[in-house]
Amino acid sequence: MEWCNVYLLVISLCLCSILATHRSENKVEKRLSYVDTLIENLQSENWENDVVCYDKILEILHSARNSSLWAVWVLDSIQLPTGVLYGSKYQLGNYDECMKAVWLNTHPELRTKYCLADVQLTDVMPQKGGEFNPYGTMEPYINTKTKHARALNTITWGICVPSQCGKEGVAIFLRMLLRFSALGGLSSEPRISVDDCQLAGEPYLYGTGVSVFFYVILSLMIIAVASTWYLSVNDCETSDSILPKLAKVFCMNKNTYDLVKPSSDDIPALHGVRALTAFIFVLTHQVFFHNSAAVVNGLDVDKDLDMVLFTTHTDLLTDTFLLMSGLLLARGLATKEKLENPLLALWKRYIRLIGPMALMVYYMASVFKHMGDGPMWPRLVGYEQETCEKNWWLSLLMLNNYINSEEMCYIILWYIPADYQLTILGIALIYLCRRHRRLGMVTVGVVALLSVLLPAVDTYHQRLPATLIYDIETMINIRGNAVFNNTYIRSHHRVGAYLVGLAVGCLMAWYKPPQYRNIINKKWSTILFTLVFILAWIPLSMGGVFYIREYDVLEATAYAATNRIVWALAISGIIIICEYGHIPIVNNLLGWSAWVPLSRLSYGLYLTHPALIMYNVYSARAPLTQNPFTMLSHTFGPLVIGCLLSLVIWLLVHAPIIGLTNLKFGSKKQAPQKSLPEDSSPENNIGKVEINNVNNKIKIL
Repeated sequence: MEWCNVYLLVISLCLCSILATHRSENKVEKRLSYVDTLIENLQSENWENDVVCYDKILEILHSARNSSLWAVWVLDSIQLPTGVLYGSKYQLGNYDECMKAVWLNTHPELRTKYCLADVQLTDVMPQKGGEFNPYGTMEPYINTKTKHARALNTITWGICVPSQCGKEGVAIFLRMLLRFSALGGLSSEPRISVDDCQLAGEPYLYGTGVSVFFYVILSLMIIAVASTWYLSVNDCETSDSILPKLAKVFCMNKNTYDLVKPSSDDIPALHGVRALTAFIFVLTHQVFFHNSAAVVNGLDVDKDLDMVLFTTHTDLLTDTFLLMSGLLLARGLATKEKLENPLLALWKRYIRLIGPMALMVYYMASVFKHMGDGPMWPRLVGYEQETCEKNWWLSLLMLNNYINSEEMCYIILWYIPADYQLTILGIALIYLCRRHRRLGMVTVGVVALLSVLLPAVDTYHQRLPATLIYDIETMINIRGNAVFNNTYIRSHHRVGAYLVGLAVGCLMAWYKPPQYRNIINKKWSTILFTLVFILAWIPLSMGGVFYIREYDVLEATAYAATNRIVWALAISGIIIICEYGHIPIVNNLLGWSAWVPLSRLSYGLYLTHPALIMYNVYSARAPLTQNPFTMLSHTFGPLVIGCLLSLVIWLLVHAPIIGLTNLKFGSKKQAPQKSLPEDSSPENNIGKVEINNVNNKIKIL
């Protein structure tokens, strides 16, 4: 009996050993089955046009089956599509793993390259859909667009391949890999378009433009430092020689003082409105550029857009800048005893705007592409660079919002030409009114009528939406949007807001706020402020209504003709109440002294912040998660850095240009008190008004 037990024990141990060995073999086979299946599928494809790519990929797969580090490294950087049904369009894998292998310098034969391809998963043109059956097939779902025009049947896929592979070989490999994903059953022949690839270990060459840019900045810094030092060691207050005058133009101490110093004839509320508007611009542009690139949670973004539809017409804020531009222009010219040559006034205005603008145009055309890298960097930044290389001259001539606007350099630069073109109109109207009052007033009336009719006619004739609809398609390709090109950036569609600013500027020139403070008592100030706030809210919130509402051409025409004028009237009402009325909370907020330098830096912030946002978004290695908190937190970086860069631009470029302009065209006799240079924002005024004493104050309300 004992021998039987021993015998059974030995047999059991042998069987366990055999089973364990069999299971181990099965585990090895299971671990290698994916690579084996890839090899099998690879051999079944037609590689006649790229045999070298086939050999190299086959070598990678065989080496990976043997756990070779270099081959597993390549396969580890490749990602099968995930999250596509939840709105994740970009499948980028691991870019750095592909491009920065640790043996790149010692084993150049193992070099790889990173390729970005657009994959059309189905041949169906997606349309907006409704409810879906979870037990049905996925084709009806993936062939639809979401409510906010997010297409789900296209992806952008980044993949690591041997350096010898051509575009056709990359497409074959992607098609093969797609079959192993959850989306493999959609189409046997998906359309794949491969971009130019980035080769690992390729020497990077900086263009001459980069050197020129940094040498110019370095030279300006040296001049500014030298001028500041020169004035600190020499008493030049009474000197009439040219060297001290030039040193004052570039002196950083003086320019910093001019930046923060309030002026007796300032409109305090304007500083607060301008600075706050610029900050909101940074936030909205952060959302805009973020949505135009890689987002991992697209359906969550759509839900967030549903919650904040009232913000879809925040582009009305640009009319706030135009309103202030017209206000300051009229206020500066309305009370001048003798008007200067209008061509000279326009030339001075152009010179003061063009310096920082030209710097950013050159940066975008020659430097920006060298500042980063990433899966999407060559595609997205490459397009920005191409447009600036092609159309930089249109920006400098202030014509880019009318000529070849579909390929506009640096998309935000439409505003500055529009502002300058409206300045030409404003100067012409003011000069005409001053010389021929009746003819001038008739002309103003005609222009005001046209400011309403032209947007209405264009909207009705072209059957355009009431406002620019910021859905996902528009954010991805705003340059190709019909509303953007035909109405949004055209200065003749912005005349209404500018005319309101001219009218308010004339009012403040004739009834100077310092002499009429608090003539509207607190009660009426509160009532009027509430009314104008509601008036401002109506056109702002209506943008969301038109977003979800069935299109009606008459409604769209009426809204397009009036919304910007209504907004300008409301904002000008707030400014008037702050200057002539008394609401402590609002007055203290908008009149806070800290807004003064931030307001004067708003021009530089406007120019620099999109480039900072684009750098963060376009250099991303993976799709970003978007939610209100991340958007808010990501906004502060470009906001703070943009203000610092704006300060640098002010000290090195903008303030010196203003100083040189004043030195060249200013009056020879200066008043004993120091005068504040014009505001640095694009809406700054041509000149400063003199404050006349008013003997009798008028009490109203």
